[in-house]
Amino acid sequence: MSLAFKSLDATCIDEFNQYSVMRDIYLSESQFVNQFIWSNYYKTKYYANGKYLLFLMEINKQPGTMVPLCKDTDILEAFCDLKKFFNEELNLPLKVYNVDKLTLEVLKESKEFNDKFEIVPSRDTSDYMYDAGKLKTLSGRALHKKKNHLNQFIKNYDGRYEYRSLNCTNIKEIQDFHIKWLENREIVDEKNLIQSEETGVFNVFENCSLLDSKMGGIYVDGKLSAYSIGSYSPRTKCAFIHIEKADIGMRGLYNLINQQFLIHEYPDAVLVNREDDLGHEGLRQSKMSYNPIYLVDKFHVFEK
Repeated sequence: MSLAFKSLDATCIDEFNQYSVMRDIYLSESQFVNQFIWSNYYKTKYYANGKYLLFLMEINKQPGTMVPLCKDTDILEAFCDLKKFFNEELNLPLKVYNVDKLTLEVLKESKEFNDKFEIVPSRDTSDYMYDAGKLKTLSGRALHKKKNHLNQFIKNYDGRYEYRSLNCTNIKEIQDFHIKWLENREIVDEKNLIQSEETGVFNVFENCSLLDSKMGGIYVDGKLSAYSIGSYSPRTKCAFIHIEKADIGMRGLYNLINQQFLIHEYPDAVLVNREDDLGHEGLRQSKMSYNPIYLVDKFHVFEK
């Protein structure tokens, strides 16, 4: 089965978004900005036919794919077409990565799927989902330490800081701040994932005017000291936080940008997806410390 896959770039966003809103989906991969950030790393291509959007990627140095974007009722058809393409055109078994539970439930209704595919849980790629109201107020015992850090920042920098909504005219100062942030970080990147993510982040900067995202920053003494970039799904009322950086020398600043970005840019959000932890222990501890209400579990599905 021949499918004409095209490279995914910033100009694809409108076409992509036609499919991402076809059903309730909470995966970070359902957001264009997420796919765009990682498109260089995975050499992402896509195919769309009006009914579904399929991905073709290079994962672990072999062709692979992710969850199709389509209506619930078209998941099985999209999956079958992917299988036929991998088997007949690529002469390879189908490998689908980062499959969410809802998609998996649909696939399990097929006897052929149950007979021919292996399901492998993937904790490292599970997204962290939070109660938006809790992150905006930092209320409750579980977030008491976070609120203390935030209050300490407010006390230390009283009258010296402000939140500002940002746009493409601010990209140069965001880039300059991000470069300085990179120089000060201490992260072991054995899998080269974080470095690849940084390449994607700078691609976001370069294509700012084409992307459907919001940006916000905290200025201290008139200087950008933290920023965040996110996107939003009105259908699920879920905000997706793709990028968040802050001066690590200012205690409580991460807590402040986390809170203020949601308050100002996504006031209607009920849920917040802060993506996965890449299997990095430091990121895992940080994301767990914000008391997620649940993880968006993901699974890899491999043809036997």
